[in-house]
Amino acid sequence: MRFVVCLLLLSVVLVAPSPAAVPGYYHQPAAGSERIVFVSESDLWTVSADGGLAARLTTHAEPKLEPAISPDGRWLAFNGSYGGGRAVYVMPVSGGEPKRLTFESGWVKVQGWTPDGEVLYASNTVAGPAWFTVLRAVDPETLAVRELPLMDAREAAFADDGTIYFTRFGLALTADNAREYRGGAMAQLWRFHPERDDEAERLLPDFDGNLEAPMWWDGRLYLLSDANGGAGNLWRLEADGSNATQLTFHADFEVRSPSLADGRIVYQHGADLRVFDIASGEDRALAIELTSDRSRGLTRWLAEPLAFLDGARLAPDAGRVAVAARGQVTLAGTGALRRIDLALPDRSRARQAVAGPDGDWVYAIVVGDGEQEIWRFPADGSGAGEALTDDGETQRERLIVSPDGRYIAHDDRPGRLWLLDLETGRNRLLEDSGGSGYSDIVWAPDSASLAVTRPDTTIQRRQLVLIEVPDGATHVLSSDRYESFSPAFSPDGRWLYFLSNRHFQATPASPWGDRNLGPMFDRRTRIYAYALQPDNVFPLAERTELSVEPEAPGDEPASIEFDGLAQRLFEVDVVAGNYSALAAAGDRLYLIDRDEGGSALKTIDFGPDQPALETFASGVRFFELSADRTRMLYASSGNAMYIVDAKAKPPGDLGPHQVRLDDWRLPVRPAEEWRQMFVDAWRMQRDWLFDPDLRGQDWEAVRERYAPLAERVGDRRELDDLLGQMVAELGVLHSQVRGGEYPDEPESGAPAFLGGAFEAVDQGLRITHIYRSDPELPAERSPLARPGAGLAVGDVISAVNGRAVRSKADLARQLDHQAGQQVRIDYRRGTESASAVVEPVSGWGDWGLRYQDWIQGRRETVDELAGGRIGYLHLNAMGSNDIASFAREFYANIDRDGLIIDVRRNRGGNIDSWIIEKLLRRAWMFWQRPVGEPFWNMQQTFRGHLAVLVDPLTYSDGETFAAGVKTLGLGPVIGQRTAGAGVWLSDTNRLVDRGVMRAAQSPQFDAQGRWLVEGFGVVPDIEVENRPHATWNGDDAQLERAVEVLLERLEAEPVVQPPAQPIPPRGENAISP
Repeated sequence: MRFVVCLLLLSVVLVAPSPAAVPGYYHQPAAGSERIVFVSESDLWTVSADGGLAARLTTHAEPKLEPAISPDGRWLAFNGSYGGGRAVYVMPVSGGEPKRLTFESGWVKVQGWTPDGEVLYASNTVAGPAWFTVLRAVDPETLAVRELPLMDAREAAFADDGTIYFTRFGLALTADNAREYRGGAMAQLWRFHPERDDEAERLLPDFDGNLEAPMWWDGRLYLLSDANGGAGNLWRLEADGSNATQLTFHADFEVRSPSLADGRIVYQHGADLRVFDIASGEDRALAIELTSDRSRGLTRWLAEPLAFLDGARLAPDAGRVAVAARGQVTLAGTGALRRIDLALPDRSRARQAVAGPDGDWVYAIVVGDGEQEIWRFPADGSGAGEALTDDGETQRERLIVSPDGRYIAHDDRPGRLWLLDLETGRNRLLEDSGGSGYSDIVWAPDSASLAVTRPDTTIQRRQLVLIEVPDGATHVLSSDRYESFSPAFSPDGRWLYFLSNRHFQATPASPWGDRNLGPMFDRRTRIYAYALQPDNVFPLAERTELSVEPEAPGDEPASIEFDGLAQRLFEVDVVAGNYSALAAAGDRLYLIDRDEGGSALKTIDFGPDQPALETFASGVRFFELSADRTRMLYASSGNAMYIVDAKAKPPGDLGPHQVRLDDWRLPVRPAEEWRQMFVDAWRMQRDWLFDPDLRGQDWEAVRERYAPLAERVGDRRELDDLLGQMVAELGVLHSQVRGGEYPDEPESGAPAFLGGAFEAVDQGLRITHIYRSDPELPAERSPLARPGAGLAVGDVISAVNGRAVRSKADLARQLDHQAGQQVRIDYRRGTESASAVVEPVSGWGDWGLRYQDWIQGRRETVDELAGGRIGYLHLNAMGSNDIASFAREFYANIDRDGLIIDVRRNRGGNIDSWIIEKLLRRAWMFWQRPVGEPFWNMQQTFRGHLAVLVDPLTYSDGETFAAGVKTLGLGPVIGQRTAGAGVWLSDTNRLVDRGVMRAAQSPQFDAQGRWLVEGFGVVPDIEVENRPHATWNGDDAQLERAVEVLLERLEAEPVVQPPAQPIPPRGENAISP
């Protein structure tokens, strides 16, 4: 009997189900002697070095990245965010409680271990712009941190004799994804021995490929390079950099994130891990499976769907609103009226949802695995939809249904206007704008014409155009002298109202002043109208004794009489403003007006003798009138929507009129979304990229190669990794993948900082440096240096808010969530004790202080070397904040004999021409008061010599600025070749969760027709390299050379103040012959 029982138990064991194992998406492997740790589903996993079933090591919501196994195989270092802010952590290699090792305000990236058992990591927590990096090593036991004396080092390997092989630059810093990149920011390989070298040596400076991820084994160097074909592969070098030998030859997927242990290199290849055996040369895939519930791909319910609002359109009868959000569509109404969710095809995304006039159908642009097509769905949600078109070939933009319900006007990304006939099913091209596109598309009430706004000349100002539907005949109503937009037909078809920027009142009224950048023109928009029939009486004309009442509207909208139409122009006599979104009801106009205080919906009543603007509601984001113009949908700034009567004011109690969306919960199936986003990103890159030939790549074949990997994605960040691999096939910059919806820990910490550097001593933390800033801006100083704080270098902080501080970890804990809050600091100065109350700053604020500290250092260097004759300014980027920086610094230096404009590490924007315009100004005469020094005209013109600094991480518009300076001969460009990000973009190709796989859109060419910048960069006039060790020690060879060049030019061509001739007496000619 016992034997039978044993057999039964054995049979149960044999048939018991094993854990459900699935193929995952594997990346960022860390090699160990017996185990491999890798990242999947944003967690760390461990598996045998030979593959097999992997075990999860972490479960926290924030991502765990960049694992690295210690040389003794006992410890695992990684990048995590358990307490708020990214930091380096360590835990036992088999799993356990993580220990935080770093407490920095910038980003960190784990790079491995040093021979002394420290965790090596890269950090940008240094003084300077964001793309400066250093390598640091932290002791896991003591938390002592030391810095490798090499500026811009970001990866390193250690030879047996202590030589450091390290990488500088590379697209990992800009987060670009590009195969065969050969711009100025190519990853460089260097070596340095701290005890015997005065300076680092660059290896293989002429090598045709990036050199990164160095690894040391058995007297040789192994690394990653994209030489010989453009795809990243493993290479080997001798210790001196000679005998470069390619070891792997992948072309389908690149080698990524290689890691070496015991003579084997593990690396990511597509979504798999492979291992290369150095001794045998064998390269094989690892068979790995996960025991995972794939929870991040399971259905969840969005608590705030309107955070992903794509659009809301009022149904013609004003009964419901078609709301498109997160790729789905619901019809929502007020009160208890049920919401109707449309049944979309699987793995699809819907946009531009609009209800038809008959109330039976809802139309939308839907995209799944194929192209974007126009679909219709039963408005009651009773069944599946159907595609109305099958000719999609590019991005469709908008749907506008005709009032009679027969047509849908729609446009596309190439700027073509189409007309879909819902009776016949025919989709015909109505007009091609030649690429300029349409700002507005509006139907006439009789459905016989469309009013559109688009440029009609090369000036590219929007003009008002009427298009007749039957034959496509066009009538250009407004000229290119003024921008015209937002057309709105009156319900009776007698008037076409529109907005146009025709009002010019200068602010300020003159070009004089301290930093007067020239007059600008705010509130330029006025309201105009065309009479669509010759004898119409303008309803908004000022009443006189001879005025007659406008004709009452007929039963049907009046037809347009085109003869003489352009001459029948009227103006609405109200004040100019920043108007948009004009709409006409039966007895009034509505529009949105924007100013510094926000936006407001305003209205003009046709009734009074004198038209006047009245505020309907403040804080309105958008609005829409119903088909009969008697009802209105409007949305407040908080996403609340209301359906109200189109009158002078909304009702006092808006509760019964609010569209019921506050309790809306939207089901999201992330796993399906990821597949849909993969296809959407691929398609939008095809439709957005500046090169119609897609850089010579077979884009269909690229999709087919990467599509199977999308099925293995188990986390949103894995989708980013996949999209990065795919877009890299195009080899262009501005190719970052970012901005999606990622899981996070809502109860995480929020680090704060004191604006200085510290070292641990017996009694607390000694202040070793307080970040400097403009001494004349006390509010922008470090918290330690603000008025009333009184702390100084050398003071020892002993407590924060009464709690003892003995380490940087203690300080971080006490400052958590304290940014902007008053914090008491107890400190010692010598034998004296004191206290101060300060307000810590956020991590971003700490970066700003470090940046200003670097600027102050550059400025002081220039002043010291040039004796005050040369000014200095740095532009961190080319955006609105940098306009302010330029105005502050440039006009503080216009009387200097020389000026250095530093765009090193400039991250781009779009203000290059605006800055160059200021530099092109020339003084041509001087003003002289009876007493005092003369001053020149053009006023506020820089008369001295200019030099511009660039480096490998000068990016995008920073490069365009440097190219313009060089082309126009404004001064020498000094430094190193720039990154090569020369194609601009809009970032409008957003995925369903608001993420983006960026697509470069607008390239540049010069007067000779040569393409500028992209993929290569701007070559400086004078090549100067800031070398790693010297720069770490505080030298700035590029800046020093710029000062030297300007002083030489000043010696050869001094900036002189010409003496004025004596003023002649009356009767004599004041101008000498």
